[in-house]
Amino acid sequence: MTLEYTPGLIDTGNARPLNADDLDAETLKADTEVTVYSKEVANDKLLFWGAGGKNRQSADTKFMFADLVASGAGTGTAGDPIRGELLAAITDSDQNRVLEWVSLGDLSELSDARNDDRTDRPVMYALAPYAKPGRHIELRVRASSSSDGVEVDNTENPGTASSARFWYSEVSN
Repeated sequence: MTLEYTPGLIDTGNARPLNADDLDAETLKADTEVTVYSKEVANDKLLFWGAGGKNRQSADTKFMFADLVASGAGTGTAGDPIRGELLAAITDSDQNRVLEWVSLGDLSELSDARNDDRTDRPVMYALAPYAKPGRHIELRVRASSSSDGVEVDNTENPGTASSARFWYSEVSN
């Protein structure tokens, strides 16, 4: 099953931002999903990916971008762009099985969005179902062959490292 836009979640919960420095400095493998962000859902919370709706003019709309680059460790040179696909997922309590997922897009396109006006960036709208206590929300990179063995730079140094903005929402249970 995949995560889907759910208008009923638009005014639900508190939107929480994620930046590149929230990601893990993981080494990527071509054609393999590698988790670069994970958060376990607390017993008194529910989490879901995104926030707000699809209306670009609405105050609750949240926009995303991902300009991920290599740290210099592994096979890549520091600052090399990371290519592949970015996925949002919900996994089981052991993080062994993906229960729900959706592609957030191609990393080349998400990287280009960094330089767009904020309201021209891709929208990261509310996606259901939500993750229950004990489950995990994850961001995963399925690297292309050109990014095989590259480590994600999560230092977010302006101009030289990764830069990103993603959203998830938290609801008290």
